Amino acid sequence: MTTQLIGKTYKFDLGLLKVRFTFESPTQGSFVVEEGGGLAPDGHAETVALHLKEIRDGVFLNSWTEASGATVTHVEDFANATLYSNVTVDGTLYNFVGTITEVSTDATTESNVTVGDQAARNTEIVLTAMRELFAEKDLTALDRYWAEPYVQHSPQMPDGLDTLRAAVPGLAGFSWEPQRIAAQGDLVFTHSLVHGWAPGPVVIVDIYRLENGRIVEHWDVVQELTPAESTASGRPMV
Repeated sequence: MTTQLIGKTYKFDLGLLKVRFTFESPTQGSFVVEEGGGLAPDGHAETVALHLKEIRDGVFLNSWTEASGATVTHVEDFANATLYSNVTVDGTLYNFVGTITEVSTDATTESNVTVGDQAARNTEIVLTAMRELFAEKDLTALDRYWAEPYVQHSPQMPDGLDTLRAAVPGLAGFSWEPQRIAAQGDLVFTHSLVHGWAPGPVVIVDIYRLENGRIVEHWDVVQELTPAESTASGRPMV
């Protein structure tokens, strides 16, 4: 049954393309690109709607469409730790065969977690936390993914979680679209396009510090979005 996958994170290693994938529900998953192999930017993260069906015990057909228009179809053989992947990007079909490895999220195995594992896990926590709190407006996410004392460096926000708890329900038309993500040690960095936080769209660099799997400190840099045709270089901000 598909429920056996829910809440679990796996590393999909397809050679040049390496992805961390989390099954959040039978119809939703999220991923972080560790190595894009030229098909996706390293660090790209996204939440996608899944079409997930069990073919036989331990073998699943899984497919989704990404915001870029890329389509992905997997045969995921968890019984044999083997992944068969068809990816279409800009009209070109790519075929891969790779491996599946479950990523442990048990805090008792912390001593065995590599630096790369810790960075990937912290990234997944931040992405899930931001989606549940801001996109879904689920205030209970503050209890799951943040912790007091919460240290806030954003110049217009005081310390503590009460400000977030009060601000989130009033956000209208909010969207948080991370374009680039990096992680080092206990820090996660996101470069995002954000609607609904200010009167117009803004580009925000957020820095989150995590402790024991919870967000405990935050910095940000906020810029108004300038169209590419109006920038000095002619290049987009995000």
